[in-house]
Amino acid sequence: MASRTALHERIVAAASAQAVEVGIDLRRLNEPDSPVFNRAENSAPFFVAMGAVFAALYFGGWIWALAVAGTALILMATGLQYLLMLRLRRRALAYALSDPEGWQRLWDLGGLTLRMPSRDDTLAESPEGDWTRFASRYLGPPQ
Repeated sequence: MASRTALHERIVAAASAQAVEVGIDLRRLNEPDSPVFNRAENSAPFFVAMGAVFAALYFGGWIWALAVAGTALILMATGLQYLLMLRLRRRALAYALSDPEGWQRLWDLGGLTLRMPSRDDTLAESPEGDWTRFASRYLGPPQ
């Protein structure tokens, strides 16, 4: 059996060639115990929105503050949340593919899945699944 490092290299090579799908569970990885969690990135939109509401209240009155608060809520629930999750996904994927220790840490948190494209029977979910068996069974040695 190949070493964990060699199996991780197979996953990295297959992911870059799009021969394997690496899934990211954003809910599990957007927690304070996750190595890819960014507290400032998650809380900044709230504080900016509150500052804008207070500025609108001070300069324009309660009607403007209410309008700014409503707009901020809509933005935070739609566009900003999408951007935050996109950044988290990129950060998690880079962290997982950077080294075997990072991969194992995210796998143990339950934040990753592996699957061959268009083959649901090959799904390996973390933390219950075995990513080493998946890599040795479905991914050949890197070219």
